Amino acid sequence: MKKFTKIFLFAAAALFAFAACTDPETEKLEKVVGEWHYSGVESGVEIDIYLGLSSDYTFDLYQKVGDGPHYLYKGKYKFDGEVITGTYSDYTPWAHDYKVSASGNSLVLTSVAMPDYSLTFKREAIPDEVETHYMPVTKAEESAPVL
Repeated sequence: MKKFTKIFLFAAAALFAFAACTDPETEKLEKVVGEWHYSGVESGVEIDIYLGLSSDYTFDLYQKVGDGPHYLYKGKYKFDGEVITGTYSDYTPWAHDYKVSASGNSLVLTSVAMPDYSLTFKREAIPDEVETHYMPVTKAEESAPVL
């Protein structure tokens, strides 16, 4: 019986140790996955962005410039735990690679090439109104994405 108890305790301890271990990359990815909102003014024009980052490394970006509608951009992103890069579905890269600072409900993307340029997002669900009433991106109507 003592031998069985020792084996049981050893197995339980091993199971607990494996359960307690988390992959650092997964932990970092969990900080950025979700829906984010940025609203600000750039060059005198109001910008409104909703960014959905999925755990499968895809994104949906709804961007509104000025009084126009939100446009939907889709694509893929890479995140190494420190820097996030993205490529739109037409294979155009994001305007910048960004150093990521994520904490709680805040996501700060700071351009690697231009450290004075950053966007601060807050964790916020993409409104149904935006997800259902966006404009599809066409070359004639396209406004350049901010990201």
